[in-house]
Amino acid sequence: MCALRVAVAGLGNAAVNLHLPALATVAGAELVGGCDPAEAQRTTAAARFKLPVFATLGELLAATHPDVVIVCAPPKAHRAICLEAFAGGAHVLCEKPLATSVAEAEEILAASRAHGRRLALNHEFREMPAFRAILDAVKGDAGGVVFVQAWQNMDLPPWAEPGWRGQLLNGVLYEAGIHLVDFVVAAFGERPRAVTAMMSSCGTRDEQTDAVALVTLEFSRGRLAQVTQNRLCKGETQYFEVRVETPSASHRVSYGGRARVSFGMLRSTRPHVRLELGAAGTAWRERGHSRTRVAANPGNAPMIATRNLVERTLAAFQQGSEPPASGEAGRDTLLVLAAAYVSAAEGRRVTLDDPAVLSHRFE
Repeated sequence: MCALRVAVAGLGNAAVNLHLPALATVAGAELVGGCDPAEAQRTTAAARFKLPVFATLGELLAATHPDVVIVCAPPKAHRAICLEAFAGGAHVLCEKPLATSVAEAEEILAASRAHGRRLALNHEFREMPAFRAILDAVKGDAGGVVFVQAWQNMDLPPWAEPGWRGQLLNGVLYEAGIHLVDFVVAAFGERPRAVTAMMSSCGTRDEQTDAVALVTLEFSRGRLAQVTQNRLCKGETQYFEVRVETPSASHRVSYGGRARVSFGMLRSTRPHVRLELGAAGTAWRERGHSRTRVAANPGNAPMIATRNLVERTLAAFQQGSEPPASGEAGRDTLLVLAAAYVSAAEGRRVTLDDPAVLSHRFE
């Protein structure tokens, strides 16, 4: 197959740290240009990656005629960029979150269908080797997933976030917790039926924020998941931790690095000696006190995961097959997040088809 002509809209951190380095190593991609309204970002990207740059997407589309546009701008710009890219004849790979509301996400999906173009999301944790190994392992378990826990602990409250993220005082779960929520949904292979959530500043500020979020997701057959995001943690940073339970084993992933030696007896009559190494994250399987390492992430795991996802997505665009994270998957994640915010605000269990979910805006 011929390489697809790929352009990048938005030349900030996501582009220069993830997508542009990834594209340099994807055989099926020909990078034809990028655009950004900020001159400084254009200058930096042009100098580092030797690509033509433009101030607007319209100029980029007219000059380069890309087959695919990768959207790396902030979420508020996603709708307009996606719609213009589809109208210009390009498929779209969009950074998450897909949109600032479920209604916007539906509009983007409708535009992709109307123009006969494809839409995919960069939910890169699905393709990070340690996380991918667990998703593959639980799919092969005859009993399926019965319970998932996903959590994040770090000292970065919403008011301390840099750039545009710092303006989302009630957007931590939406902007960062989306990684946790998407992985949980991918592990079950279906979207949940209902969500119950609580969010709080926990007395650290007068105004309400989602510095701490506790979310319970209800899936079919009474199966459950729990997502916890704690941005007030003064202890060890745990950026993304997950435990996936199946009838045969407990599957664990720890992202961010582990280097531990332990020995002795802990809730067991059998002594153990254990060495755990995973500089960029590791995955393992537990059965009782037996632990088997499954996979580990390489260095620069986010870029490698993005490269894997871009490569598979471009192949799916060419072959007409399902990408690693479809536009519908991006919409479904927004449904779950909207249900969580509505539940926290109104103090009730919320189903995903609730009208308040469909009208919620992440702003």
